[in-house]
Amino acid sequence: MDMDARILGQRFRQIRKRLGITQKQLAEATNLTQSAMSRMEKGEEIYASALLSIIFYYQGKIDLNYLFAPEFDAESGRLLSSFRDKEFLPIRRQLDIIADIISSANETCLSHIEKLKKKCL
Repeated sequence: MDMDARILGQRFRQIRKRLGITQKQLAEATNLTQSAMSRMEKGEEIYASALLSIIFYYQGKIDLNYLFAPEFDAESGRLLSSFRDKEFLPIRRQLDIIADIISSANETCLSHIEKLKKKCL
């Protein structure tokens, strides 16, 4: 399924509201700003690192496969009622690895941009 940012943002908003979490609480839990959270929920912007932070936060609260499923409905019971830590440990490890890769890529990208800016002076 090809999903655009608007649909994904709507799903995040529905899940957050269903779980009774405010944008501010989710932003604090994922080290994002509330304005970034708002833009993502509106589908205006989706940042890979922010997306991973949110997915990581939700990984014990929802069925992650369901997040991207065509038949998504936040009312349907696919939201998990409790966090099963051991069950999600492999996912956590994979997300940590992905987060490290993205962080490293961002640093490399910024470094290249700075070098290009210096050449243009």
